[in-house]
Parts: sequence; structure tokens; C-alpha cells
Amino acid sequence: MQQGYRLVQQQVQRLALTQTLAQAIAILQMSTHELWESAATAITDNPMLEWPQRERQERMRLRGLGRKSDAALYAVARRKTLDDVLREQLAMIDVCTRKRRLVSYLIDCLDERGYLSVTVDDVVSHLRVGKSEVLVAVSILQGLDPIGVGARDLQECLLLQLYDLVATEQVDRATSDLACRMVEGDLTQLRASHMRLNKLTQKFHCTEYQAKKAIDVIQSLNPRPGLQYAVEDTQYIYPDVIVTKLATEYVVMANDMAIPKLRLSEEYSAFLHQKRKSEVRDYVAQQTSLAQAFVHGIEARQRTVQRVAEVIVQYQRDYLDFGDALLKPLTLKMVADQLGVHESTVSRAVAGKYAETPRGIFELKHFFSARLLSSGQSDGVSAMSVKAQLKHLIEQEDQAVPCTDQQLADQLRHCGIRISRRTIAKYREELNIANSAERRVVPVTMAAKG
Repeated sequence: MQQGYRLVQQQVQRLALTQTLAQAIAILQMSTHELWESAATAITDNPMLEWPQRERQERMRLRGLGRKSDAALYAVARRKTLDDVLREQLAMIDVCTRKRRLVSYLIDCLDERGYLSVTVDDVVSHLRVGKSEVLVAVSILQGLDPIGVGARDLQECLLLQLYDLVATEQVDRATSDLACRMVEGDLTQLRASHMRLNKLTQKFHCTEYQAKKAIDVIQSLNPRPGLQYAVEDTQYIYPDVIVTKLATEYVVMANDMAIPKLRLSEEYSAFLHQKRKSEVRDYVAQQTSLAQAFVHGIEARQRTVQRVAEVIVQYQRDYLDFGDALLKPLTLKMVADQLGVHESTVSRAVAGKYAETPRGIFELKHFFSARLLSSGQSDGVSAMSVKAQLKHLIEQEDQAVPCTDQQLADQLRHCGIRISRRTIAKYREELNIANSAERRVVPVTMAAKG
């Protein structure tokens, strides 16, 4: 075999990821919110991009930069915080200035859950006041709404709410007393999924009906009363496509309102027509190329998302007509093969994209589901379809003798769906459905005999 160095000319095919292609891929993967942010950044960085006149007026109007009447129309009232709510109530309570200031200090010490983040001893040491004064201030704070605020731990928070339910006669005394005994016990044991009603009846000397009733009351309590006033940035969903049913057919249309409209600036385009080369002309030409690539990327994104949505709607027609039970198994590869594109393209096209349908607004990923084996259908059934059937079976069961996971698996097997008990348990937990022991409801007549 002859060895040595030599020059060889070889022709190969290689994908070169140009800046334009990389930008198009990035735009395709963006959600609507990210796309608008990217468009605003592009206009700031590139003088060749601008909003059309109508688009600019609309953006100014929505920002309150237009007429005063428009600014008032789109003004959003600031949401009240927990601090605001408590101080409004404190202002209406007839207490002395010293106590008012002390309660106000405690309000500042609340965390986002509504719990006191400091101990009574800490307040006594920091403010140099008597412990009895601090306890009175804590009592005043705990009397404000929402009930449970000012608690120092979960147990106290739940007990405060139970005391209020009795005071307002929303729960009978016997149920409240049993619920308080349960809360004062081991909460971790009470929350454990393996905790059976028969163990609770033995521990608290009550019937299963009474235990179930007390547990229902505890589960109705709010363990974090302050979170309802937590300030969060509201994220609005703008559907990328709109699915409308016309007669017997579904039509998919791109939502033009969700796509930023950009155009090339006419003010700078005159520099491109200069015959003499200059630094300004070269700069404008470069920025024009980047601007055109960005605009074309947005247009390509819109076309791709619409094409993917059309395939999804065509495949999931039965789901749109009848609901979750008829959602078919669908994978990225199936859509990619039908469109003649790569799976990654479909994955980017559905990530963070939404469709407005007659059944509601859904993320495009919602229509994809894994395939489960079924003896009745060659293409199988989807996981969501099985969940819908599982939920229906549980809703129709006898509450006095609920079905176990194995019995539910057997019933689905009779329907032609081969599924294991462990999968049933997994789907049941994803649907927030308790196990058979916790779903059991003992009739009142039986409880009375017990």
C-alpha cells in the first residue's frame, strides 16, 4: 500500500448556517410576545426598519401617547396588594395610635403568603415594647381579612380559618372540632396519600363519614391566604392562527393582529440609488439587507405556523367536533412527513404558538399526544383520549365502592385499550383524582349506624 502526502480535490455537500438562515430559525422559534420584543429591538438597532404609519399610531394609542380620551380608555387600574388591603381595614378599626403603629409594623413583616416572617421575641427586642402588646397586635392583625393572615406557621393559619368557619356558622361545631384535632396533630401524616380513612377513624375515634367530612373542610382552607394579592405580570395570549368552522369544514387563518408589521424606511432608501460609492451607501445597503432578512423571516414564520396548523386541524377534526375522547395520536414526525420538512422545523413552529378554535384557545403542542396500543384501532389511541375515558369511568362509578386502579385498567381493556395499572395511577394523579380509598364516600345512613 503506497503511503504519502498528496493533494486531492473532492466535491462534498455541506449545510452552511448563514446569518440569514440562523435568524430565520430563531424567528420561527419565537413566541408572539418574543417576536414583538425582537421587532421593537430591530427597529431601534436598524434605521432601515420602521412601523407603518397606522401601526405606529395604534402603538402610540395603546401606550397612552395619543389623545387623553384614548389614554383613559386603555388605562389599567393598579391591582391592590395585601399591604393595601390590610392597611385599609386597619384605618377603620378603633384602636389607639400605639397599637395602630405596632400592627402596621407587623404588616410590613408579612411574607407573600401572608405569614409573619418574624417572631414575637424579635419584635419585642427590636421595638423594645412589652410582649403582651405585641401579642395583642398580632391578634388584631389575625382578625383582618383574608382570614389566616398574620399566622406564624401553617398549623396556625389553618386553625384561624377553622375558628372563623365556626364563628360564621359555615361549619358545625362537631366537624370543626374534629378538623382542629386533625390539624393540631401530624399534618404531614394527614397529607400523606397512604393515609387511609380507617386509620383516621381509629386515631380520632370517629366514623369514616365524619373523618371524610372533616378532611373536606380542611382541604377547602387556604394555606397561603396572601398569595391571592400577589402582584404578577399578566401574560396575555395572542393566538397565532384562528380556526373557524364554515359549514362542515374547518378553515385555518393566520392572525394578522398577532404579527408585527414592519416596512423598509423610505427616508434612507434614497442613499441606495447613489451612483458613487461611499461609507454611508455601504452602511445603508448592509442594514437594508438585514432588514429585508428580518421581514422575510417574520413572513416565513407566519406561513410555516399556518401550514403546520392546517395539518393539525385536518388530523384532529374529530377532536374539534367532539372533544378530548377523540384526540388522535399525533407526533412531530407525522406532521413533518406530510409537509416535507424536518421534525425540528415542526418543533420550532409549535413551541409557544397558540390556536383559537371553537373549543377554546390551545397551544399547538396540545394537539400532539403519544400513541397507546388498542386492539380496536390500527393507529392506536392517544394518551389524552385515555385520560378522558378514565375520567368518565370514575365519574360513573359507585362512590360507596369506587374502582381500584386495576379494575379501571380491566374496564379499559374490555374497551380495547391495553394499559397497565401503573399507567392508570399515573394518569389519575395527572388528573388530580384521588385513589379509590380516598374517593370512597360512606352514605349518611351507614355512618349513623356506625
